[in-house]
Amino acid sequence: MAAEHKKQGGTGVVRLGELCVNLDAKTVFRSGTEVELTPHEFALLKVLIANRGRVLTRAQILRAGWGYEYEGNSRTVDVHISRLRRKLGLGETLETVYRIGYRLNAEEPVPFRPDE
Repeated sequence: MAAEHKKQGGTGVVRLGELCVNLDAKTVFRSGTEVELTPHEFALLKVLIANRGRVLTRAQILRAGWGYEYEGNSRTVDVHISRLRRKLGLGETLETVYRIGYRLNAEEPVPFRPDE
C-alpha cells in the first residue's frame, strides 16, 4: 500500500482510516487500491475532511464544495453522500444528521509520511 502513496509524495496527503487521500493530486486510495471519484465527489470529500466532527448543512456543502448557493429542495448532496459511502466504505463514519445535514465522524486526519 505505501508504495502507491510514495509515488504521490507526502505533501497534501492525509490518512483517514483505511483511506489515503491526496488533496493535491485529487486521488483516493482505499486499502491500497485507487478509488475513482468524480470532481464533485472529491470536492465533497475534501469539505468533509476539512470540517470533520462538525455538522454541515446541505447549503454549506454546496457553497464550500461546489461554489454555488443552495436554492430549493436539492437532493444533489444526498446523492453524492450516498456514492461516497458506497465507494469509500464510510458507512456510519459519514453520519446523516436528521433534518440538518451531514457530519464526518473521524479522528484528525494523519499527514502521510512516505517513510512509514
